Amino acid sequence: SSGINAEWPLRPGTAPTFSTMLLHFLLLFSLTEQSDLKIISTPDGTSHPEPCSLTCAGATTSGSRWKDSTTYPGRAYIDVFYSACGFVSLPVVTVAGKHPAELAFTSPYSTAATVYTVAGTTAALANRQKWVVHWSAFGYMC
Repeated sequence: SSGINAEWPLRPGTAPTFSTMLLHFLLLFSLTEQSDLKIISTPDGTSHPEPCSLTCAGATTSGSRWKDSTTYPGRAYIDVFYSACGFVSLPVVTVAGKHPAELAFTSPYSTAATVYTVAGTTAALANRQKWVVHWSAFGYMC
């Protein structure tokens, strides 16, 4: 046995072994120390020192509710929230989904971006097919 607890997340009432905690610490440390993220430009034109750059990513859940747009009739939309990332200025945001050609989004705001479908896609269809949007945001934390 390697001594590494392969069950993650841990079951209630169990504790990680020392080697598991050390492995996670070393992995986290190496990922933080080896970051090569360089942000060339941002939507609001701000720049910060490179150690402040941050990548944050997430996805809507399959239970998220798409809504029909009144701003762009014939399209559905969903908001993706990244306020938990802690950006201090507007990030660069990218989105993707199961059908990437069917998604577009508005300029990001400080805590969220709105993702739209192409014309002819309703909220009912997106909800029925349980569309999920994957997003990545690149910005500054200091």
